[in-house]
Parts: sequence; structure tokens; C-alpha cells
Amino acid sequence: MTLQIGQNERFQQREWRLERIGWVIVGVFVLAGLVGLLGTGPLSWATARSEQGLATVEYQRITHHEADDSLNLVFPADAVEDGTISVELSGSWIAGVDIQSISPQPAEERAIPDGVVFDIAVERPGPTTVVIGFRAQEYGMLEAAVAVRGDTTSFTQLVLP
Repeated sequence: MTLQIGQNERFQQREWRLERIGWVIVGVFVLAGLVGLLGTGPLSWATARSEQGLATVEYQRITHHEADDSLNLVFPADAVEDGTISVELSGSWIAGVDIQSISPQPAEERAIPDGVVFDIAVERPGPTTVVIGFRAQEYGMLEAAVAVRGDTTSFTQLVLP
């Protein structure tokens, strides 16, 4: 007794082609995740520096909603004026995140239109790094401008679920 099974080779070839395309798409997503295009990874960190070099922002291009994250603000000794660095943060980033911590703690905070000013006391000369811990509260692109004594830089973060 022989078993006869009908085959549709055209259908089978099309199915195999779609399967290979699916595997390529899955592979692209896995690779993008590993290198940091979907979250933390080697390509996720970025640096934005102001024109005169008074403000540098080290941040992740992509963050996730309600996840603990941080960014670093780095200031050279030239940014200090009368023992204080006055940092102005403005843009949709300020409204779109919940700031959890600032280290070192600002001596004073002032609200300005579309942002906030932090006055950070500097006790010793040299570069100063300020770490801002935050949680994103909104989805999408958040933009910010960081200014010290009129020298401004900006950055953009994408907030994913």
C-alpha cells in the first residue's frame, strides 16, 4: 500500500520565504536590543556638550516609563561663579519626568517659565558632576535644554513603555 500526499510546492516555497523573513525580523529586534537601541546597551549612552564647554550632559537616548534612570551633568571649574553653579533645565523633559534625586543637593531651586534653575554649591575647585535620578512619566520624545551662564546644550530622550 502506498500513501499519496498532494503537495503544493509553490505554497511551500512561499511559506518558507515568509518564515525566513520572520526570522530576520526577530534577529534585527534582538540585535537592536543587545546594542542598546531599545534600552540599555553600548549604543544607548550619549553625550551632549555646550559650545563653550560649560555644560556636558551624559544620558541614555532611550528610557522606559516609570523605570529608575539617571543622567550626569558635568561642569568644568570655569562653570563655577562665586562658589556656585547655576544650572537651568528647561523643555518638555522637566514636565515629563519625576525627579527622584539630585546629588549633590542644590542649595536653592527656582521655578522659571518652562523649567527650573538649580544653584549647586561647589566646595572644592575642579570639575563637578551632578547626578539627577528620575522616572519618566510620559511616553514619546522628551527634549531638554541645559544652560550654564548662557552656554546651552540640549538633549532628547525617547520614553518607551
